[in-house]
Amino acid sequence: MSYITTYTGKHFEPACPEREKIDIRDIAHALSLTCRGNGHVKTFFSVGQHCIHCALEAEARGYSRRLVLACLLHDASECYMSDVPRPVKETMPQYKVVEERLLEQVYIKYLGSSLTDEEEKQVKQIDNDMLYYDLLYLLNEKTEQDAPVMATDFSYEVLSFEQVERRYLELFARLGERAGEERLFSTDCFEIRCSRDSEELVGEISGTLLENMEKLMGFFQLEKLEKKISVVIYPDIDAYAAHVKECGQEYYEWMVADTFDGGINVLTLEACRSSSSHARMDRAEYARLIVHEFVHICQQQVEPNCYGCIWFWEALATNLAGQIMPPVEISCSREELMFHYQELPASYAISYRLGKYMLEHLPYEQIYNYIRKPAALWEDTEKILEAAKQA
Repeated sequence: MSYITTYTGKHFEPACPEREKIDIRDIAHALSLTCRGNGHVKTFFSVGQHCIHCALEAEARGYSRRLVLACLLHDASECYMSDVPRPVKETMPQYKVVEERLLEQVYIKYLGSSLTDEEEKQVKQIDNDMLYYDLLYLLNEKTEQDAPVMATDFSYEVLSFEQVERRYLELFARLGERAGEERLFSTDCFEIRCSRDSEELVGEISGTLLENMEKLMGFFQLEKLEKKISVVIYPDIDAYAAHVKECGQEYYEWMVADTFDGGINVLTLEACRSSSSHARMDRAEYARLIVHEFVHICQQQVEPNCYGCIWFWEALATNLAGQIMPPVEISCSREELMFHYQELPASYAISYRLGKYMLEHLPYEQIYNYIRKPAALWEDTEKILEAAKQA
């Protein structure tokens, strides 16, 4: 058996963590019952209480909500892997790999992305400072380092498991509530909604839209947009996947952006990179992704129904956004392209090649007619497909 059964009844594989199975209730409960120092302390003191101390210290030092929450979660992997003393852990390289991978998934789920190197340093500093006092008060052991100056008064009073679990969850709820705070940035043409931690992307996304709007609206013969574009930046995959399902669509691992509700919905760059399909996405590619979605906004304004010609919408979006797709052989049939597009291997690369052929060989008037009347493609798709295969 490769899994453990958690407090909430989930079957969880620590070596192959599934993010949707990570549960803060399991973390709070297990850490409240896990003794600090592998039990070698004067009296019981839980890992959960240590994490609470670290989080409150980070908050008192004026760190960001993200860093405070990271401090609360920094030992969350021990919920699933137990607490291994540092000297032993240093001799277990494979254990450290599994632990780091698991903790990264916890951070991505609750923070939206893994920690940066600088954030790792800040969390480690607080953990080490707190360790000094843990050793002093729980083992009467004073290390050679100077006593760290702390911003909080913390107590080693023995608390019940239930008290620690409740305080852990209350602190998480308070921090998580702040995580849900939404920022709204509005211009004449669009408004961007995001969490506090995604604010740095606002300028980049708005700049990308402003730079490309006029050209793309001209291609679609649009004088103005029907309404302000709503842009929502999702900080993590779980929240984005929930949005996709709420729109009545099936979520796929490669999805990172959409216009299902008539606005642009997109993951943060870091969250995109947490998807295996987009692990190497850079800022230039992220900008092209935003343009890709704006192309769909324009398409929908000309004709909101693609009449089953999803491949054509993606053909235009990939090419007009300047996205780069790997060369691919077109071996699908008209029926597969029209009715099973999402199931095709390399579907976007196929669309890109078809769109490239159309933009290079067909009159603009004909392409624009397809935009206005996608049903016209039902008759012409076979001919376009065969011509692109030969090109």
